[in-house]
Amino acid sequence: MKIGVTNLKGGVGKTTISQNLAVGLAHVGYKVCIVDTDRNQNSLAWVGERSDDLPNLLAVGLTDSKSLNKMVDQLDKDHDFIVIDGTPSLSEMSTRIILASDLLLIPILPSGHDIRSMQLFFERYEQAKEFRDDIPAYFFLNQFSDKVKLHQSTVELLKDFGIGMLKTKFRRRIAYAETSITGQGVYEYSDPKAKAEVVELTTEVLDIAKKLKFI
Repeated sequence: MKIGVTNLKGGVGKTTISQNLAVGLAHVGYKVCIVDTDRNQNSLAWVGERSDDLPNLLAVGLTDSKSLNKMVDQLDKDHDFIVIDGTPSLSEMSTRIILASDLLLIPILPSGHDIRSMQLFFERYEQAKEFRDDIPAYFFLNQFSDKVKLHQSTVELLKDFGIGMLKTKFRRRIAYAETSITGQGVYEYSDPKAKAEVVELTTEVLDIAKKLKFI
């Protein structure tokens, strides 16, 4: 199954979510590959820092949009899950990621600015659906707080876009930043609350995969 983690806006947590979802899936026994499409290649470097004692993850750096679909299809033959770590741009790569994915996760921060930026993404999403209309997509709220009214209202505003929203939310936790340096996922770290969030995300994604008949 190919999971695209994408948003045209930078700084929303695409790499954090890609890495931690990959780790969560690996820890329940799945063979996982991360395809890093960003020119900074942060996920590629992160996998290079992983200890040999941790579940193995393959990372492939791929910044050529024209080869994305073919390469992802080849990798999909040898892996249970491909997690595509998207790049924040209006380039052709964004459309290719949408078309290459069996499931789209759209990370978003709970802010008015991020909601306004969604219009550009949905223009690209609708264009892609002219070529393939069955592209399931879900919002994923990152750095969320139940105590902030703006964050709560964001949930309601996102419903106007007419796609799903994952029940799981990541809170603002230092563990996500610290593990991005050590090659770990928070599942493998010392913060039980962060680990519980990743377990919840992994379980929810697997439930969607079952409904879509990929597992």
